[in-house]
Order: sequence, then structure tokens, then C-alpha cells
Amino acid sequence: MRMTFLLPAVLVAAGYCLQARASSLTLPQALQRTLQHDTRLQAFPYQLRMAEAAQLQASITPNPELDVSLENVLGTGDSRGVAGAELTLSLSQQIELGDKRQRRVELAQQQSQLQRDNYELERLDALADTTEQYLQLLQLQNLQQWARDKIRREQAVLATAQLRSQAGNLNDADISRIKLRLIRSEIELADIKQAIESQRYRLAASWNRPPDFDAVSGDLTTLPLVPPLSELQHQLQQSTALQRYITLERVAQSELRLTDANSKADVRLSAGLRRNEASNDNALVFGLSMPLTLSDPKAGQRQAHMAEQEFLAIQHQQSRTALSLLVQQQWLALEQLRNTLHIIQTQLLPEAMQLHSLSLQGYQQGQIDLLSLLSAGEELAQAQRDVIASQSRFHLTLLELERLTGQPISLNTKTPVVTEEHKNE
Repeated sequence: MRMTFLLPAVLVAAGYCLQARASSLTLPQALQRTLQHDTRLQAFPYQLRMAEAAQLQASITPNPELDVSLENVLGTGDSRGVAGAELTLSLSQQIELGDKRQRRVELAQQQSQLQRDNYELERLDALADTTEQYLQLLQLQNLQQWARDKIRREQAVLATAQLRSQAGNLNDADISRIKLRLIRSEIELADIKQAIESQRYRLAASWNRPPDFDAVSGDLTTLPLVPPLSELQHQLQQSTALQRYITLERVAQSELRLTDANSKADVRLSAGLRRNEASNDNALVFGLSMPLTLSDPKAGQRQAHMAEQEFLAIQHQQSRTALSLLVQQQWLALEQLRNTLHIIQTQLLPEAMQLHSLSLQGYQQGQIDLLSLLSAGEELAQAQRDVIASQSRFHLTLLELERLTGQPISLNTKTPVVTEEHKNE
């Protein structure tokens, strides 16, 4: 069963279109490169060919055998030389009983399906890993813009402070305090830039190539709505992770049926011609042979396959329960993150922006001190950073849900969350 991996809501489901530069990478491009060059996926065509060869091998029936025997030669008396020779030429064929060929083919087909299931899990994991690296890079890019906005505000405060200092209303210690804060912010921006560079290489490692892009395109501010939990649980039952257990159980059943078939003895039929030189006579000969199965030759294998079936059934049920609980946990986390972002957007961020605006105005008028202004700036910067972190966690949690279900889960309706300061100005 082949499943389609969702391009996460961060880019595609949100309908976000960005006219990117040639050096900007989109998520579909990243996923396409992963499908083409990820080392985990390169082995599948060869594994598929081996599985097809196994099916061909399983369908082969035993070949007939030609038997030639020469008796009563090079003896003494009447058997001197070849005078009394008896030549028998016969053709024999093994007849498989118990539908052995059909059971072999059935097992090979189930094992081939298991290879496809394994590939599908590897494919989903590879795409999810690439998307996760992509989201982390996108988060760092947003943090880079956040750091630049923060520096811009601090530079504006420094300019205002220098004007007050020239007027004699500010001492040099306050100027130094602002410069120290600005230096720390510039160091933080440099660290973010370095993290972006490292993350570019981590993302490009998904397709075993050096990065040929400067940035990735996307929008973290749009939060897709998620289907009800009951619908997600239904999608989970169709996921590759659980379907693979079904295939494993079918493989064990096929192995048990093949073992039962192999426990039945085969029959060998033969027919031929016998020539007697001594009497100058020819005669037809017929033969039938089969082993005597006084005990079950496959008793141990049968018990092993039965135990394997029981174990797989237990594993299937345990995995179903564990994954169901995990889906519920991730769904609740998404709801909590959405509520948190709503509070930050409607309450915390506007309040922090107002505090900073009033503090800057009061500082310019000499009504509040520098420490209060810097504290207000930190409150605003922290609120904006909390939004970016929460948005990133939301999309990563959504990605984990998609990895679990193997299905697109976001609805068409979206909830935008505006966070950048310049969007509120």
C-alpha cells in the first residue's frame, strides 16, 4: 500500500506563495531531491528486483530426471563382457503434493509486499526528516529577522540616548549600558547566522549534496486547522506502520501453510525401457517411490511459526494502542499550542508592544529611566521570540502527526498568526 506524504502546512497547505530568488529552496524541491538521492531509498529498486526473482524461483517446479543403469557387465561366464548386460533407461518426475508450489509463491508474494511496506516506512521517515530540517532552518531564518528587528530598536534607543547625552541629560554609564546590550544582540545575530549555515548543510545532507541555496521559503505564521481526533485515529488504522504488522502476520501465516505443505511427502513416478542382451528381450519398467513419514518432519517448524503468529498479534495490538495514545498526545499538544499562540497574539504581544512604545515615549520625554526602557524592549523581544518558537513547535508537532498517520491531516481553513513587529505598525 503506497501512501502520499503531505507537504506540511507550513508551505503548501497554507497556500503560501513566495516569489523566491534562484538561490531559495522550496519544500517540494527539497522533498524531490530526498526521494532521488537519499541513501536509505536507493536500495529499494534492487530489493524489489530480488523479491521478484524470489517469486520466480518459488514458481519453478521440479525438473524430470533421466536415469540410465547398466547391470551384469564385465563379469564371468554368461556375464562376460556385455553378453548378459541389462540396460535400463527411465525418466522420473517428482510430483509435489500439498500445494507446495502455490504455498511457495504465496509466501514470496507476501515477502515482496513486506519489502514495499518497509520501503514506504523508510520513504515517510526520509521525507519527514527532510521536512523537519527544513522547518528548523525556516525557524532560524525567522529568528534572524527577529534579531535584526531587535538590533534596529536598540540602535534607535542608542541614538535617542546619545542626543540626551549631548544635552547633558544622560551620563556615560547609560550610554555604555546600551552599547553593551547592542553588542550582545549583534553577537546573538552572528550566532544565528552561523546556525543557519550549519542547518543548510544538515538539510542538504538529506540528499547527499552540498547546499546550493542560500535560504528556504515558507511561512510559519499560518496554522492549519486539524481534523477531529476521531478522524485522526481512523487514519492511523490505515497507516503503513500498522499495515506492516498485518503483512508480517500474513507472512507468518504463509510460512505456516508452507510448512504444512512441506510435511506432506512427495511422490516420484518413473517409466522407462529395459534391454536384456542375454535373452535379446525389451520390456517397459514403471516405478513409484515415496518416503514413509512415520513422524512429522516439520513439527518443530510448525510450532515456531504458530508462536511467531501469536507474538506478532500481541505486537500489533500493543503498537496500535501505543500509536493511538501518541496521536492523542500530539493532537492535544497542537490544541494547546494554538491556544498559547492565540493568547500571545491577542494579549501578550500587543501589551508588550504598547509597553515598549510608551516606555520609548516616556524616555524621550525624560519621564522614565533607561533601565525601564531596556526592560520593555526585552519584554517585546521575548514575546516575539516566544511566538516564533511556538509556531515552529506547532508545525513540528503537525509533522509528527503526519508521520504517524502517513496521511495529509490539515484542513483547508487556516488561522493566521501575525507576529512580526512591522506587520503591526
